[in-house]
Amino acid sequence: MFITDIVHTLLIKAIQNDRIIASSIWASVITFLSGVAIISYTNNNLMIIPAVLGAFAGTYVSVKFKLHEKIWRI
Repeated sequence: MFITDIVHTLLIKAIQNDRIIASSIWASVITFLSGVAIISYTNNNLMIIPAVLGAFAGTYVSVKFKLHEKIWRI
């Protein structure tokens, strides 16, 4: 969980700097690390794959929207 907290900080920093791909990757890493931490509670360990992909896609869309919102505010 220590590493997950560090990655959270890197995610926030990437979002603040409008780094879309980096933000998406860090969100995926957070989801993966969290999944590893609770994997013993699931019967199907492959369920971590859609969770990681969802984290990447969700963060990508959110930061992309944030960036476009910044551009349109003049």
